[in-house]
Amino acid sequence: MTEFSPDWARPLVDPQAFLDEQRRLAHVWTFLGLKRDVARNGDWIRSSIAMRSVFVQRFGEELRGFENVCAHRFHPLRCGPSGNGPVVCGFHAWRYDRDGRAIGIPICDWVYGKPPSEVGGRLRPIELATCGEMIFGRFRSPGMTQSLAQYLGDAFPILEAATRMAGAPRYLERSIQASWRLNMQVSLDDYHGPTVHPATLGRDGYIPAMSMRRYFRFGANSAYLFSDDADCFERLLSGCRDGTYRSDHFFVFHIAPDLVIAHVDADRPFWFCNIMQYSAVAHDRTAFRSWSYPAPFGADISWFARVTRPITDVFRRRIYLHYFSRVVAEDAGVCERIQTVAHQIDSPPLLGAQEERVGWFEQSIRDLTASSPERLGQR
Repeated sequence: MTEFSPDWARPLVDPQAFLDEQRRLAHVWTFLGLKRDVARNGDWIRSSIAMRSVFVQRFGEELRGFENVCAHRFHPLRCGPSGNGPVVCGFHAWRYDRDGRAIGIPICDWVYGKPPSEVGGRLRPIELATCGEMIFGRFRSPGMTQSLAQYLGDAFPILEAATRMAGAPRYLERSIQASWRLNMQVSLDDYHGPTVHPATLGRDGYIPAMSMRRYFRFGANSAYLFSDDADCFERLLSGCRDGTYRSDHFFVFHIAPDLVIAHVDADRPFWFCNIMQYSAVAHDRTAFRSWSYPAPFGADISWFARVTRPITDVFRRRIYLHYFSRVVAEDAGVCERIQTVAHQIDSPPLLGAQEERVGWFEQSIRDLTASSPERLGQR
């Protein structure tokens, strides 16, 4: 089966095709945010799943997630990116409990003639699961029983280990005037570096590194490891499982639909990890979010580098984040230029060896949307 469907580019330009694509992705496990941002009782974060606004909130020891729409008159319950407090609607002050039930309705006996428990107001829940520091969610759908661990497969223990953060990550966000799929495609493309990133990643990136590029596919997801070791994936996997892996090679995981996790040698032997998400906002607009932090694996460094690291890290992080944001901007520029001619796309691209994972991604999106149930679970 071809990786690209005949009308694969329609959601890039057709708002209705885009909305249909997103509706069919609502059942897919999607990254929502970090556990550290909902650490205290009452903490909440707002996010989205396939264009649908949702929020995650801590109730004691448990995280719960709901669609961010009041059951009464559909006002959003959470209007900021994060906060702390009870679930109370800002329109008519309906209050909800940890199960999403309306338990507080002002003058309820007068306006409804019965108590809140009999009105039947209830939020639509979302399923939640975690992998390391990351929170994932999806809307309940008939027949969709695959757990997050099953969906991530071999990536689960690696991402679990890679997201153990010692401190607060550096956060970056930006709006990109291009389809989320174009942004994911460019992040899967190892062919464009010397042309698009000559000042940030270098001009020498084609032939010399070909023998060290190793691609792996598992389910809807994929990974790229840069190593001279043919067994690098197995070594990474076993090392993350038993806690012995130490940073020594670049790797990046792409988790459908819109998540990227990278382990980067910014200044060997000092490594960073990036969590990046390209969330769809419209057929031609993407919200990019990223969290960057020192890799948690440790590495072999000299005694002098270890002693001076508290000082050098201050400058190293700033330099790294500067170049990281430049790379993000350069890739965004490519996608925005393609978006201007996306209405002219009427065939699949001519992918080369360093673009293989672009085809994998498109096949995954095709399979995920084809297998989607026609309706979401009820409130």
